[in-house]
Amino acid sequence: MTTSGTYAFNPSLGELTLYAYNLAGLRNTSLLQEHMQSAKMATNMMLANWANQGVNLWKVDLVTVQLVQSLSVVTATVSSGTATLTYSTPNTPVYPVGFSITVAGVNVSGYNGNFTVTASSTGSVSYVTTASTTGTGGTITSSTPSPTYSVNPSTVVILDAYMGIVPASGPEIDRIILPISRTEYASYPNKSQTGFSTTFWFDRLISPTVTLWPAPDGSSAQVLKYYRVTQIEDSNFSGGQTVDIPYLWLEAFADGLAYRLAKVWNPQIAPALKGIADETYSIASRQNVESAQQYISPQVIGYYRP
Repeated sequence: MTTSGTYAFNPSLGELTLYAYNLAGLRNTSLLQEHMQSAKMATNMMLANWANQGVNLWKVDLVTVQLVQSLSVVTATVSSGTATLTYSTPNTPVYPVGFSITVAGVNVSGYNGNFTVTASSTGSVSYVTTASTTGTGGTITSSTPSPTYSVNPSTVVILDAYMGIVPASGPEIDRIILPISRTEYASYPNKSQTGFSTTFWFDRLISPTVTLWPAPDGSSAQVLKYYRVTQIEDSNFSGGQTVDIPYLWLEAFADGLAYRLAKVWNPQIAPALKGIADETYSIASRQNVESAQQYISPQVIGYYRP
């Protein structure tokens, strides 16, 4: 028997869409521009739904955040005696109100020096200034790391996080930290307490952030690392683009797309296609797990008879 010897089967979104329409009972020659517009929307809606179903292992990556950073200023503006500096995100500090920062290198006097933060957001910081005109350039630093850092908006969820300790010599040492809820973080009486961070709170905003507690002290750990699940990349028809899914998910994708298209263009067969789509999704998702040992141990406590 002669086989191909290749592993390159990865049809484009256009090819998968034609196949999905065939499954939905529509011939290729009957398709119009509006059919393809509907397919593009259905595709991206389905991929968003998959992100809600659980952890897609092929979309997990590791992010490293330096706790001590020198941020490059993008813009420096002033309004009513308040300077606002913007800088790039993600993975950069979000400075809390009352935090001390040092600004240097802005080409207009009044922006540079040591200041106390009066307002901030993801990618910007404000403070009282004597400057009166717009400036450019410069850097922002702080003597101690910020407790909060911006997270890439493509992040669906943070899975595991740990602090990296970088010694003067020898390898980096990592220590796991644990997630907490908004309520638990709110219950901490002293959120500015510094030390070795043991917990993190992932605030799932449109511009998300991750906050460490205790706040980093700048000496016990130097980096934050976390594994995250990212969104599946957008699907488009241009240039023969393929879909951001692995080989094992191709059938689940085609069947799921066929069901969604049938709801619009051939509703009478949509219920039958839903059952097929659910089955192939279930098969694919059962393979979307890590192979690892699981240990269950009973709690061992003393037992005393009365």
